[in-house]
Amino acid sequence: MQPTQRNTRAGNPTHTLPGLLARRAKDRPDQVALREKEFGIWQETTWAGFLDRVRSFALGLVELGVEQGDRIAIIGDNRPEWVIAELGAQSIGALPLGLYQDSISAELARMLEAADARLIVAEDQEQVDKVLEVRDRVPGLEYIVYYDPRGMYGYKAPGLMSFEAVEALGDRFGDRFPHEFDRRLVAIEPGDIALLCTTSGTTSVPKLAMLSHANLLAMAEQMVSVDPMEPGDEFVSFLPLAWIGEQMVGVASALLAGFTVNFPEETGTVRADIREIGPAFMMSPPRIWENMVSDVQVMAEDTTPLKRWMYRWAMREGVRAAEARFEG
Repeated sequence: MQPTQRNTRAGNPTHTLPGLLARRAKDRPDQVALREKEFGIWQETTWAGFLDRVRSFALGLVELGVEQGDRIAIIGDNRPEWVIAELGAQSIGALPLGLYQDSISAELARMLEAADARLIVAEDQEQVDKVLEVRDRVPGLEYIVYYDPRGMYGYKAPGLMSFEAVEALGDRFGDRFPHEFDRRLVAIEPGDIALLCTTSGTTSVPKLAMLSHANLLAMAEQMVSVDPMEPGDEFVSFLPLAWIGEQMVGVASALLAGFTVNFPEETGTVRADIREIGPAFMMSPPRIWENMVSDVQVMAEDTTPLKRWMYRWAMREGVRAAEARFEG
């Protein structure tokens, strides 16, 4: 496909999410941006490597015919490929839409129809099966891209392809048009839509909310001002990336502050992976904290009297210190 002509008015590219990624890759190319645990071993991606993969995926989308304003759905567990797909779509002006990985087929079909999605990035066989089940209801859905190939051997469907295949398309496109990615990147404005998020659906069926780059980065700036983060700090991304809270921290704040985002190996290993990483910052719903406190209290009650006393003393001092800190 030939590169399309877009409005290339120069905004401030560092005030967009992919623009911040490009700046991080330039300023700290060898610093670890992402870390994913596979088979018990942490696999690292630097800021330069992160940008390279985003560029490859973005240009792969261009080669497939994805245009500015097209909707790109993403569903699956938290993995580097999720944020690569999201930032790749944003880099060419497409609109990523995150979907919860536990969505049933009917919910998935409703959101894909509402967004008129042209392509979906689905993690694995389970998610691909759900998409194939409802594909007839989404006539505009041309491509299904998976990033976990386990169980996918023998699957045949129009537009079904691997994440690596899209990246390979992008690499070849980039060889032919070496300046296309940068040209598109600088054309993105802070006020452009960066993300489509689903509403909670507590009062009616979920709807799509449009969030701009400026909106997401304003939230990130407030977050970082309250709890300062910096390059070298660690964060564990385990809450759904379809949720705006995780987007605010695991994507926008990470790009703004430059800290490392870690992805657990499995849902069941989250607690162990958090202990191993020792993140500088965590954000979780109350239930997560309640479970952690309950586990600690049970262990404290099962130990010796001296250790119970030390635990209770430490808790009192910790609460007093926290209250003093909040009061300034």
